[in-house]
Amino acid sequence: MKITDINSKFSKSKYIERQFAEIEKHCQEIHIPIIDRDAADLLKLQLKLKKPQRILEIGTAHGFSTLLLAKYSPEMSEITAVELDSGRAQQAKENFLKFNYQEKIDLKVGDAFDILMYLKKDYDFIFLDAAKGQYFYLFEYLMELLAPGGLLISDNVLYKGKVLADGEADAKIRTLVKNLKKYLKLIMNHPELESTIVTAGDGMAISRRKDINE
Repeated sequence: MKITDINSKFSKSKYIERQFAEIEKHCQEIHIPIIDRDAADLLKLQLKLKKPQRILEIGTAHGFSTLLLAKYSPEMSEITAVELDSGRAQQAKENFLKFNYQEKIDLKVGDAFDILMYLKKDYDFIFLDAAKGQYFYLFEYLMELLAPGGLLISDNVLYKGKVLADGEADAKIRTLVKNLKKYLKLIMNHPELESTIVTAGDGMAISRRKDINE
């Protein structure tokens, strides 16, 4: 169960993004996860406020959230997207081509740990939506890439409310929940970050890296 689903209750729009409604419906039909409505709306606002030039996304699937990143960032922004599953990546490429964003998005296929090790750019906007149990372990790689003043947005950090629940989680998700709790404690107490956790969608953490002189 999602923590919140508020925007859908009040908005007249049936879809997260009307332009990409076909992709949204298709992903729902074949159970490919996409960003929640509340989280998507918050992501779009952050993109408009930040106006990032270099964007990194970890966990692309069929490219729905990547298209949001492309649409709501400045025209000359560069997006590096990472997806582990080659089949999903191929569908994402087709979606990028369909909406003419293939030049703006550089899709890299493979394990995020391997790919992040070789990226050189300072990214001023990172969207993390990969395997939730890996967030804690990806953090040090992301900090190597996050520019001063840059934003790190982590999706689904409350994992169906399990991260907030009292007591231990069920055995099959216990490690995942523990790792998410470790990740949230890390970003909330890191000396180089200013972070907050909001209950949009299934939980979203927004972290800003302090500028050099702060």
